[in-house]
Order: sequence, then structure tokens, then C-alpha cells
Amino acid sequence: MDPSVSLRELTKLSHLYYERQWMFATAGNLSYREPGSDEFWITASGKHKGELGETDFVSVNVQSGNVISAGVGLKPSAETTIHRVVYKHLTSANAALHVHTIESNLLDYSLSPKNDIMEVQVPPIEMIKAFGIWDEKPNLTMPVFYNYGSVPKIADKIESYFETKGAPKLPFLLIEGHGPTVWGNSIAEANRHLEAVSFLFKVMAYQK
Repeated sequence: MDPSVSLRELTKLSHLYYERQWMFATAGNLSYREPGSDEFWITASGKHKGELGETDFVSVNVQSGNVISAGVGLKPSAETTIHRVVYKHLTSANAALHVHTIESNLLDYSLSPKNDIMEVQVPPIEMIKAFGIWDEKPNLTMPVFYNYGSVPKIADKIESYFETKGAPKLPFLLIEGHGPTVWGNSIAEANRHLEAVSFLFKVMAYQK
């Protein structure tokens, strides 16, 4: 498969998110996979998101987590394990975007290693329609995970959640004190979901 078009699209989004102050310096990561593929491409570790280029990506096997292709000196993002869980358990997900918005970091639910996950009520605002949910005043929650220092441990918690509860009705999750990860069946849909999440978190931050 030729990933150049999709990598170019992710690169443009990276620059846009940097300008919006959603991805400061090297923070955040973006990935995609071709529908039905067992391979996904993700931003390489340590790359400045305002200067990201089309060669700053690494391809990874969904099932094994092994690197398939990488440029000289490149290694996968620290959050690769989280993206892998999304692709492994959500077959309709073909893009995953992780950013660090200010509002998402203001949503403090005081989680701890002893209480490392909770379901948080999401306000039934009009923006919910961006996720394809048209119910009037829907009763929705989002999963929030404790921000362990070890990213693979966070990924294990997310995977356990998916295995026991299935995919969240809303296409995103939040790592407390870190940021959201959203997904969609295309890069365009995932971007739409991320814009809606950013607005939603602003409302939630004001309400707190």
C-alpha cells in the first residue's frame, strides 16, 4: 500500500494542531491504517509536531506490536501501545488522534492507582451530533483513565476496558492529566470527532 497521501494528510493536521496549541513541541501522536490492514502508521517519537514531515512516521503491526518499517533513527511514539489497542479492538477505526488540549488537562477527577478508571457523565449538548448521535438529551458517559507513568500500563487498562465493556459509545477516551485519544473510520472522521471533543471539554471545564 502507498501511505503517502494519508501521511501527508496527518502531517497537515499535525501542523494545524500545533497552531491550535493542541500539540505543543513533541507532545501528541497521530496514526492511521488502511481499512482491513494489520499495519498502522504512527508519528515517530520525539518529533516536533509543528515541523513534522511525511518521513517522520513508523509502521507497526497491530497484532504483535513489532515495527514493520522505520526510517533511520526513528522509533514509534511512546503512545503506540494505546493506538495498537484501539486498532486491535475497534475494527472500524482506521485513524486515531491523541492531543494534549488545555481543557482536557483541567478535567481533574482525582483518580489514583487504586481507583484508576471511572465513567464520567458527558453533557448532552448539541455538539454530540458530531459523533452521529441524534437522540434528544442523550445519557452518555466517557471512560477516564489514570495517567500511569508507564504508557504500556495505561494501554493494558484500556484494553481490559474494551474487553469487558466493549467500545465506548462515544469515539474517544481521556487519560487524566494527559489528553484525549479519539478515533474514526477515516482521518477526516477522526478529525471531526477531535474538534467536537475539544469543544465538549471546554464546556466540561467551564462547568467544573
